[in-house]
Amino acid sequence: MKQSLYFIGGILLLTAVLLCEYYTDWDLLLQNYFYDADNRQWLINPEKHKQLSFIFYKGLKNVLITSGVCCLLYLAASLKYKKLKKNQKQILMFLLSIIFVPLIVAGAKYITNVYCPYQLNIYNGNYPFVRIISDYPEGFIQPKPGRCFPAGHATAGFAFMALFYCFHKIQYRIVGLFLGITLGWMAGTYQMMRGQHFLSHTLFSMIASFMVIVLINALLNQTCSHNRQQSQ
Repeated sequence: MKQSLYFIGGILLLTAVLLCEYYTDWDLLLQNYFYDADNRQWLINPEKHKQLSFIFYKGLKNVLITSGVCCLLYLAASLKYKKLKKNQKQILMFLLSIIFVPLIVAGAKYITNVYCPYQLNIYNGNYPFVRIISDYPEGFIQPKPGRCFPAGHATAGFAFMALFYCFHKIQYRIVGLFLGITLGWMAGTYQMMRGQHFLSHTLFSMIASFMVIVLINALLNQTCSHNRQQSQ
């Protein structure tokens, strides 16, 4: 029941993000703070990105990959050492989340056809500014489709929200959830400062990421319950 409420709430929140993006200028008002119109460059310009990429871009990807490898090693070890089996479900839950959250949420950008802020003519780019659920101007010929919505890089951080389901004590679950939110927004804000995404892109990714995590947890619980019934 609780999983269903989370999922329904997520759908409502995703709808709210799209409606706010469509009917307000919140994206533009915030994004303008990150763009220096006089010098035609973003707050995190290419030079700064080279210096900071190790932490805020490549760093998060490395943390995700390392976490995945550690999960695989734990699961492999749990096949031999019985004392590790008690945490198998939680480790598997986390592993599936860090795989499928980026795969599904970030992968959605390949079908949404939305451009990044730096690509738009309002920020000295080549493409017209069009809201997420709007059509491109009649006669506009796309040299290449947009690949910027939802925010992809932030999902590497938001995937860690799966820690919400990896602990028994509520205080640890909350800490895990906020760790994922913090990592996601660190990556998302960094990308916004580079002109890679609007606020709505990152908000959408955060909500969609948690929905994927909720779905994975529900499916895993159902599978474990089915296996227990068969073993009885």
